[in-house]
Amino acid sequence: MKIPHRALGIVREIVTELGHDLTYAYEDLIFIDHNAYLLQFTDSPEMLNLYFNIELSENDAVEMERNITDSAAKRNIRIERKGHYELAQKSDKTIEVKFFNREEVSSRS
Repeated sequence: MKIPHRALGIVREIVTELGHDLTYAYEDLIFIDHNAYLLQFTDSPEMLNLYFNIELSENDAVEMERNITDSAAKRNIRIERKGHYELAQKSDKTIEVKFFNREEVSSRS
């Protein structure tokens, strides 16, 4: 099966299977309800990057990663866990997304 570039419908299927909803898509980022994690489209239609909210516990992240990976695999999509993210509201009321790789999060603990 050929996967189209930035296949939002397939991503919706993946997260819906887990009982989650897409709340917002902006450029290459896909925000999921409750902001526990977000997905990012890559240059490859068969690959999504996964980032967890910096406030999510590692135990919850590991279980959620397993579930997301399993759901995606059924649709020939690979998931790569990249790290964590943090949302911050700027003075102009826009939201800034800050990304951290796994090593940066470990050093902050």
